[in-house]
Amino acid sequence: MNNRAVIYVRTSSEHQGEKSSPTEQEADCRQLAADKGLVIVNVYRDIEKYRVRTKLVEPSGTRSDRPGLLDMLSAAARNEFDIILAWREDRLYRGMRAMLLVLETIQEHKVTVMLARETFDPKIAPLRAWVAQMELDGMKERMTMGVKARLKSGKANTGQDRYGYQRIDDHIVIVEEEAYWVRKIFEWYLNGCRLMEIRDRLIAGGAPQKGSSIPRKIHWARSSIQAILKSAKEYAYGLKIQSRKGELFEIPVDPIIDVTTFESFTELRTRKKTYPARRVHHDYLLGGILKCECGNKWGARTQKTRKNRKGVLVERKTLTGVYYCRQNHKDLVSPDCPRHIGAKKADEEAWGKICRALDKPEYLLSQAISLVNQLRANASNLHEERDRIEKQLQRINHDRQWVITQAREGKFTNNDMEQQLATLTLQEISYKHNLSALGQTININALDNWEEKFEEYLADLQAGVVELKESAPQNEEERHRLFLLKKQVVDTLVEEVKIKRNRELEVVMRLDLLKILDQDAGLENLTPAAYSRRGEIYTRKR
Repeated sequence: MNNRAVIYVRTSSEHQGEKSSPTEQEADCRQLAADKGLVIVNVYRDIEKYRVRTKLVEPSGTRSDRPGLLDMLSAAARNEFDIILAWREDRLYRGMRAMLLVLETIQEHKVTVMLARETFDPKIAPLRAWVAQMELDGMKERMTMGVKARLKSGKANTGQDRYGYQRIDDHIVIVEEEAYWVRKIFEWYLNGCRLMEIRDRLIAGGAPQKGSSIPRKIHWARSSIQAILKSAKEYAYGLKIQSRKGELFEIPVDPIIDVTTFESFTELRTRKKTYPARRVHHDYLLGGILKCECGNKWGARTQKTRKNRKGVLVERKTLTGVYYCRQNHKDLVSPDCPRHIGAKKADEEAWGKICRALDKPEYLLSQAISLVNQLRANASNLHEERDRIEKQLQRINHDRQWVITQAREGKFTNNDMEQQLATLTLQEISYKHNLSALGQTININALDNWEEKFEEYLADLQAGVVELKESAPQNEEERHRLFLLKKQVVDTLVEEVKIKRNRELEVVMRLDLLKILDQDAGLENLTPAAYSRRGEIYTRKR
């Protein structure tokens, strides 16, 4: 038996950590490895909160997106170890989705699971995961009822404290050092200071910021100042709104700014809002795909004013479109970011590169040949995998009938029968999920004339581009119609456009070969999960 082993450690709360600390879990797993003569090649840990989109979450056993777990399962797919060591089964999963993810991986890649405090049985694992899920659901329901009762009585609950306040036990109190800077922010804003000037003053004055679970990229970001200004009503009237399961609760707190300041702030914000008499819509060919070294997708806007030689803003005779970098903080702006470029210039340059690429499509065709060869090589593996799953589903149906027969003959109690049927049902769901992701086998014969169809597709694109270049729109309606046709070509061919410091554009092109063949060659049942590489061909044109 292969003896390469990894250890998986998980704690999802401080309370859990006291009962089974990461140190204790790892020590017990290392002792198990020593007893079994295993070699530890890695340790994977989920012991801290991690970010999912904009939210920090605990590494709960019900979650299937835990970073440490996913890294471990990816390593299993790469055959980097043979055995997973865990303290108990609930360290790996406590819910159905996470359980299916783990069981699918260990079954597919022939990985063994050993537990330090329990015995692992993959046959009853689905049932144990279901029971654990029920226990957690009941626990969450009781916790929710308790939290709502606290909030109804005016007691503060856990959560992020607003700047200027701090939660102590059941009450929210003012932090005078922070409250001072809240008042200064509103004072500066009412005196006409811009946000970046307010930021500079806060940094120069050494204003503290709230602690953060992750390192701040920049000190006193614009968003932090905007969040304080948007909470003006709460600061003036002493409101703390907390929500739980769709219900809102008001927690009384002491105000930091006076009502007069709030009313002046509201009046000023209302005056600053602008509603143009007419909205001018411009067509931006690279909208949503232009990027710079800052890592941002650029925005587009219409410039109605310009600075004259004396530096005074004056109205433009002709409105101009501009692409611009959305990164506002100078601390995060890349030195290679040009910050802005004229939309007309950028659109014309990118369109010219696309047209030149279509005039010489040999590279795209060579990449397509390579991809088709890979699909053919993988086809036999897909057939074998589909047959294996279908046999497993047949076995489950046979086992289900056997369990029912045993129960009718009195050899099983009704409770035993229900438990075993539940286990078989969960296994069936897992296999059907795999079969659905795999898709049906590719019909290789349908690929025999693919080159002809692919060349026809490129020829149609070339003809369309030539027609667009020769067209001369006579009015705004025709111009917009031609723009929509160009935009369709760009969306079909272009992955992204990168802009350099000298405003040179690099167009990254893409052709989705499988989508093209899907339309004409009857490959509707091929899914991305059925092959290791997505059916997209990339090339760069400078």
